[in-house]
Amino acid sequence: MKSLLTWSNEIKDWRETKGFETSKENMLGKLMLVVSELAEAAEDVRHEKWEHFGEEIADTFIRLLDICGSLDINIEKEIERKMKINWDRPILHGTKSPI
Repeated sequence: MKSLLTWSNEIKDWRETKGFETSKENMLGKLMLVVSELAEAAEDVRHEKWEHFGEEIADTFIRLLDICGSLDINIEKEIERKMKINWDRPILHGTKSPI
């Protein structure tokens, strides 16, 4: 199985071969594409299209990993660093809801 770091570089390379660019200047647009993929996943949940839900989640990860590859973000390192912080947080920190 490929690592997230490998996927991020492969997706970036694939995107470039298709003629699309990613830079800090168009990052807001790229982030909105991530949001639109999540919105499509939400619609699948709303309409109980579970057979398609995974594809939309995959599209979300693909867009996020493309951003990581484009900006040289080592997402594996960032997830590890952030999860160390999360493990030390109290139960249900920052919320009154268990969601």
